[in-house]
This record gives sequence, structure tokens and C-alpha cells, in this order.
Amino acid sequence: MYFLAINGKTLPVPSYYRVDNDDIDSTDSKRSDETGTMHRRRLRKGVRTCEVKWILDGTAAMGLHTDLSEPLLSVSLLDPAAAGYEECEMDAKNLTSVFYQQQNASETKSWWEISCTLVEY
Repeated sequence: MYFLAINGKTLPVPSYYRVDNDDIDSTDSKRSDETGTMHRRRLRKGVRTCEVKWILDGTAAMGLHTDLSEPLLSVSLLDPAAAGYEECEMDAKNLTSVFYQQQNASETKSWWEISCTLVEY
């Protein structure tokens, strides 16, 4: 079992993993001031997003950062709503590296938290 594979490569087990399916609404979708009725124009339904975090040593963090930096990612993700794996094209938004813990005054042996939100095209 794995949670994510990108471009055919299985990624490390994340410390946090959340999958959502959201709709994209038009900018003119809004609630009427007079009646309070919602006027919605849905442009696309079920856009998959995956918020994910890893805590990894410096060497693994560098490799993961490289894997997630591609502009287009072929992703296989475990989706609980589908009760299995889904294949989709995604990109990584807000790719962040946060220093977590120092080990032996070494960047490669110290621990980092890598996080991002994968968004379906």
C-alpha cells in the first residue's frame, strides 16, 4: 500500500494526508442581497486536491522537493471517496520546506517538513 506515486515513483509515507473534491464556481456565483438565495454557476465539479506533509531527513527532502517541482505531475493517489487509487494530472502548489530538527550539525542528516497541495488540472 502507498499513498502517492508521482510519475511512476512511489513517494515516502506522509505524516499528514488529506484528499478533497471541490467544485469550481464562476465569479458571478453569489448570494442575493435581497432574498438570500444562492445563485450558483458551477464551471467544473469534483476537482481533486491533496494536502500532504512529510517529515524527512535532508537527503530525502531534497529528492522529494525535486520530484514535486515538475510543472505537470502524473499522480496516483489513494482516494478514500473512491475506495481506491485514482490517476490524475496535478501540479504542486505552495511547496514549502520547514526546518524541523538538527542532527549532528549536518543539513543532510537534519529533519525537514516538506508540504504542498497537489491540485488536479
